[in-house]
Amino acid sequence: MADFPTELQQLAKAPALSFTDDQVQLLLAHVGDLDPTIRDDTVYTLFARGLDEDAFTHLQCQAIANNLMTKRGLFTAIDQPTNDAVFQRTFSALLTAAVLDSDAQQPWLPAEDRDQFFNDALTYLIRERDQRGWVPDKGWAHGVAHGSDLLGYAWQHPQFPLSQTPAALVTLATVFSRQTAPFQFDEEPRLAMPLIQAKRVDHLTTQQLNDWLTATDQRLWRNFSFDREPAARLHNWLSFLHHLYFLLPGEATTQQLITTLSHHYYQVNGYVN
Repeated sequence: MADFPTELQQLAKAPALSFTDDQVQLLLAHVGDLDPTIRDDTVYTLFARGLDEDAFTHLQCQAIANNLMTKRGLFTAIDQPTNDAVFQRTFSALLTAAVLDSDAQQPWLPAEDRDQFFNDALTYLIRERDQRGWVPDKGWAHGVAHGSDLLGYAWQHPQFPLSQTPAALVTLATVFSRQTAPFQFDEEPRLAMPLIQAKRVDHLTTQQLNDWLTATDQRLWRNFSFDREPAARLHNWLSFLHHLYFLLPGEATTQQLITTLSHHYYQVNGYVN
């Protein structure tokens, strides 16, 4: 932390924000900093506030988007064994989500950049294999949660192509089908939120949602055993279903379907007849 400017840390607490171009570049250089007080409390906080409060100039916004496009921090070392590069990836996911949210309020991204970010949102969760949540001394890796945030902001964007909704559903199903351990850090409601966000803006129909829930449930039960990994996947799925149930008030057919799927889980585990 010694070489990180204290004025940026102080700026995160300021009631009104403005940035020099050098400050923007410095923030971009520390998106994946391993010190959570820099990465979370200063860098991400300033980017999120700055984009939400229109504190960046148009050229600075373009510089942020160009950095995401050219540096490809979202995929840094993604195919390598578990390592600290996950922080660069997951906080690039949060930054991309914030950029898409800003663009959704008042469009400023070039169409080709926006489309690339949509594709990135559909791809990231499929490629991210690091299942860690909280990492001691380094804070939140949380690839599943941050990738879900990115997918949600992409899916609810006014320009998100509805033809890509099936791909978004495949992305979420892939997370559940390949998870090897129980979730520990509230990943399930974060995975539910992209569905909620898409549903709110009519980018996902009730029929599409129900068909996906049925198909994913069948896929997860296929070749089921009480071995650790398949049992963990069904445990994660049940928890996700219950979060979705309460996050979708008024969706009677979906809630009834979730009740049926949950009852089947309880039957298989011997909790009910």
